[in-house]
Amino acid sequence: MSPDEKLAHSLKVKFGTAPGEPSDAQLLQIKNTIRQIQSSGKAPIEQDWLKAVTMHCPSTGQYRYAGIDNSDLNTLLALAIQVANKRG
Repeated sequence: MSPDEKLAHSLKVKFGTAPGEPSDAQLLQIKNTIRQIQSSGKAPIEQDWLKAVTMHCPSTGQYRYAGIDNSDLNTLLALAIQVANKRG
């Protein structure tokens, strides 16, 4: 599973999006929203992630998944960005 896939899966489980969300396009928008927060010098908190996911995924909060997701979203985002930057 790629870093983007891990991030998308974590967002889906944590915030209860539909099975097809976030799509690749939605994930890119979410990542860009979080990057803007980081660019302002702030570390994104869970509420920032929720707001970003809600803004870009209409199904947020409508699904529940079994199991607990303990992923650190900021770490997953950093890994996804690192991989994307290596690809150029």
